[in-house]
Amino acid sequence: MDTKSKNKSYSLLATLALLVTTTLSFLTVADLYDKREYLQEGYYFDSYNFFDQLNTEVDLIRSVHVEYAGYEQKKPMEKIDADTLEQFTHERDQSLQDEKQAIVDQYHDVIQEAQQAGKPEEVAKLTTERDSKISEKNREVQKDWDKRVSQFIKDKDQEYEERKNSLAFRDSSFKYYVVDGKRSKVYTNLGYEPSDAALQRDALYSFQFPKNSHSRTNMFADLNRSFQLNQWKGVIYVPKSPEGYSQIHADATYYNSVRERLMLEYALLTATLLISGVLLWYTYTRKATQLPVIQKSLAFMRRIPLDIRIVLLFPLILIYLAVAFGSTFFSFPIGFDQFFTLTVMLPLTAIFLLYIVEAWFMYNDGEQLRQQWSRSLLSRQRSLLKESYSNRSVFFKVALIFTLTVGLGMSIALGLFAIADRAEELLILVFLYDMFYVLCVLPYIFRRIGLMNRLLLGASQMAAGDLQATIVEKPRGKLADLAHSLNNIRQGLQHSVESQMKSERLKSELITNVSHDLKTPLTSIINYVDLLKRDNLTQEDIKSYVDVLERKTNRLKVLIDDLFEAAKTASGSVELNIEQVNVSALLNQAIAEFSDKIDESTLTFRVNIEQPKIMAPLDGKKTWRVFENLIGNALKYSMPNTRVHVHLTETQNEVVLTIKNVSAYEIDFAADELFERFKRADQSRNTEGSGLGLAIAKSIVELQGGKLAIDIDGDYFKVIVLFRR
Repeated sequence: MDTKSKNKSYSLLATLALLVTTTLSFLTVADLYDKREYLQEGYYFDSYNFFDQLNTEVDLIRSVHVEYAGYEQKKPMEKIDADTLEQFTHERDQSLQDEKQAIVDQYHDVIQEAQQAGKPEEVAKLTTERDSKISEKNREVQKDWDKRVSQFIKDKDQEYEERKNSLAFRDSSFKYYVVDGKRSKVYTNLGYEPSDAALQRDALYSFQFPKNSHSRTNMFADLNRSFQLNQWKGVIYVPKSPEGYSQIHADATYYNSVRERLMLEYALLTATLLISGVLLWYTYTRKATQLPVIQKSLAFMRRIPLDIRIVLLFPLILIYLAVAFGSTFFSFPIGFDQFFTLTVMLPLTAIFLLYIVEAWFMYNDGEQLRQQWSRSLLSRQRSLLKESYSNRSVFFKVALIFTLTVGLGMSIALGLFAIADRAEELLILVFLYDMFYVLCVLPYIFRRIGLMNRLLLGASQMAAGDLQATIVEKPRGKLADLAHSLNNIRQGLQHSVESQMKSERLKSELITNVSHDLKTPLTSIINYVDLLKRDNLTQEDIKSYVDVLERKTNRLKVLIDDLFEAAKTASGSVELNIEQVNVSALLNQAIAEFSDKIDESTLTFRVNIEQPKIMAPLDGKKTWRVFENLIGNALKYSMPNTRVHVHLTETQNEVVLTIKNVSAYEIDFAADELFERFKRADQSRNTEGSGLGLAIAKSIVELQGGKLAIDIDGDYFKVIVLFRR
């Protein structure tokens, strides 16, 4: 027991260790992929970071040595370029003109009135005042212009100092020697032109220009093209040993440290992959997937439909990748970022491993895959869609109504837009669509809702037992067809109830009749047996009692035999010996057997057999029983002093036997009930007979592929038998 517990503990620890090593392996892969460029030796000098620094250095060289060339020796007004000075002057002159025109317009009407009034002193005074204001405004505008020019020169001086100081500050990072062919000048922070040997000795990285292409990257193509256009040539290089602080050297050192760290990560990745492989083998051999925690996790996961699990896998992968590639897990100092990364990725790794285990199980067990797929939402929705699409007419009608209703909402929104934008044509179209919906679609929906309410009401009434309820089947359509089907169900149910009630009544009559027909001879037998037990009986009495007992037992035997015969024929378990039988001869023979009883009766038999030889494939003995029963019934139940008509004929496909007679008893029930067992026309049951004759005859005829029917018209009784030829 302790050994099993230890094995489970070891398997659990191995599973947890596999989880950690797998997560570390993926984090390592993500970091190596994300920083794969750093693995290149000297990658910093191919990076955009270095390109920005180099581009800034070139801009500063151009600005200080070209744009600000001789700047310190220039007079203040010379520091302003001609275009800027012309712009400033134009703005000043335009301002002076505008101000002067405003003052002139201000005094124009007043001076003109004084002139018209003949006041020269007033005119002179106003003119002097106007000219004084114009002179004052000119001084103000000139003062503002001087102040603006002075501020511009001050800003230009400050910009020059900043650029000059910035270029000087970067002397520890870059050394340059540039020959300007256009101006025949040299720009350098070196005292000499560096040779190739000096560059190999002193340069950490050098950029010589111009060149047709760059050997490391095309990132410097624009810069190289700029050198060519300005007719520059020379070299810019990064010294191996900076004279002071150098951001270039600091960045290069950082890039190299990242490369060294990535090399260590390669070793870590190799180790974690090896450990993961060993742990995977160990957990597989120890069947760690059978651990309770894993089985419970799989059981919980299986509660989620398969297709939902597949869909959820994609956002989980995106989250996993986002955390892995967005983290700085292998950075120092260790802090919240590492903790957050492990907190998110360890559970996600466990989920992915569960996905893999479940996929392996389903791969090995196709039945499990089919079961889980059958419980998926997509499979269920497919069944629902298939059911909804089984009746295309209903599906398309519902889809059309839905589309038109959505269109109504959109038309209302468009209508509001048309009103706001005063788009009359669009408003007319919206109005026409809304009217179509109100006049055509809404009435259609209301008619269907009304029919649905009638269906619900009718179904409720039928369920409550009201079999007289009828559903109006208008308008036409599938709902009307459903109403028609419900009405048919109601009629069928009503007919079934009536048939069941009739069956219960016939069953009750059957029990009563069987009891009566069996009890009557049995009672007589019991009574005569009691009489035979007396001591003072004569031989004549004994003989008469025995004769009665014989008749009653024979009667009882006939009833029982008929009952068994009826049961056998009804169940179809009778074996038939089919052969070609002369129906005419068989009928004549049956009538001859009853000749004594016919002669003793007051009935007159009229027999009409069309052909002396009418052949049919029948069982002779069973067919004889049919004729015997039918002729016997005619003798028992015909009104005295009437005629019985027996007619036998043949058609192309059938042999037809018809027996007609006038019933001696009133028949106040359906003709089909005469085929029920123990049913007689003689309701008082005073006549001899079991009540099984017609039932047996009908079963025998149908077993031979024929038909037996009864037609009753008042007291007129007609039996029709059809045999196949």
